[in-house]
Amino acid sequence: MNWKNDPNLSAMSDEDYSTQIIVHLTQEIALHPNDKQAYFLRGNAYLDKRDFDAAIADYSRVIALAPSDAVAYNNRGIAFRSKGDPESATEDYTRALAINPDYRDAYNNLGLALSDLGAYAEAIRNYSRALTLDPGYWYAYNNRGLALWAMGDKAAAMRDYEKVKELMENSW
Repeated sequence: MNWKNDPNLSAMSDEDYSTQIIVHLTQEIALHPNDKQAYFLRGNAYLDKRDFDAAIADYSRVIALAPSDAVAYNNRGIAFRSKGDPESATEDYTRALAINPDYRDAYNNLGLALSDLGAYAEAIRNYSRALTLDPGYWYAYNNRGLALWAMGDKAAAMRDYEKVKELMENSW
């Protein structure tokens, strides 16, 4: 209980903080019902709270207000994947990439959804595209290694894991 007296620490949990953000943004949305940024940020808070249906609803509202928002499609894809719907996630990541073909994170996330579906070769292509865009993106090396391992290419997977290790060591 000593942490309660430490002025450098907050007694508020991450969930409490997310709840406060949701309440605040809900009030903002009531005043400004077409504020896509408020919907987007509230969707992120719902995502943090693991309320995936509410996050999907908010990202869908952003998309209705701004159909060319690649990040909203990507984040809605994260929510779909998190609730166990990799097919819908794949559709959203593909839409995000149609809007922004250089969206590194959407390639990685598409790879994750494709891996969930067992489409490892296609997932590997997407991880590789993310790495073409950002050769230092350790997360894509790790995910590609997992897909390579699942396909039985343990040597290539180990090369990717070694690259992750190298990138992590050099980041400190």
